[in-house]
Amino acid sequence: MKGPGVRRDRGARLLASLPGPAQELVRLVYVAARVTQGPRSFLTYVRLSRIRRHVGSGGRVVRMRLRPLAGRTIRLRPSTSDVDTVWGTFAGKYHLPPSEAGEVSLVWDLGANIGLTMADVAERHPRARIVGMEMDAENAALARGNLAPWAERCEVIEAAAWPWDGELRYVRLDGATAGHSVTDAPPEADPSVTRVTAISPASLLARGESDRPVDFVKVDVEGAERELLRENTRWATRVRTISVEVHEPYTVDECQADLRALGFRTRVDPRHWACVIGFRGS
Repeated sequence: MKGPGVRRDRGARLLASLPGPAQELVRLVYVAARVTQGPRSFLTYVRLSRIRRHVGSGGRVVRMRLRPLAGRTIRLRPSTSDVDTVWGTFAGKYHLPPSEAGEVSLVWDLGANIGLTMADVAERHPRARIVGMEMDAENAALARGNLAPWAERCEVIEAAAWPWDGELRYVRLDGATAGHSVTDAPPEADPSVTRVTAISPASLLARGESDRPVDFVKVDVEGAERELLRENTRWATRVRTISVEVHEPYTVDECQADLRALGFRTRVDPRHWACVIGFRGS
């Protein structure tokens, strides 16, 4: 019998094999049927998808109702990659806990962006507490607004996930709101470079309940994942399952090797070729 992961992988390959216009049509049909709630929200999605993302949003937001969130309203910024985050979250679904996690009660979302992945997990797991870290102030503020219906269980920490506490610098990409990444460049050399507080997973553990395991950690930190898995890694012994999105020059093979060194068994997520799942036990 073919598992759901195999079917999703086959569907993704089939979609990628179609001509560009056919891919767009399939996407829109899926969004209309499974993602947006009502014609107004669908038309908003279409409009945002066709806006070029070379300029910032200027603080403006639009609202969209989503089926996976029981018709609740989220906020997005035009002229940004926020609309792509809607597709990646509710069509890709590779932010979700793997089957090996079972029912989860504590989840970390490292790289929470605008809060959609946290909201989806909160809706699917009504008893789970979810802690997200997002280093960009504008993204974090939007995430808190989008997570208002689950505020009692969802916390957004404005900080970068890094092996050591301190301060980092990151490049803020205008319009590409999901692509901000850590840099060594000084702010004086590039106006897009911004300072941010860094918090380690070890410190994140210390903030919570001392004996409570973390059932699932989602890591999407735009290139910082290698450092998180190689330096000051004692926190990983308290994690049951983990999903890491890999960014170059780090490779999937290197990520699997690092996770295995931390005691995880690994597999590549069939929903995304660059995501590695780690789990403990058989």
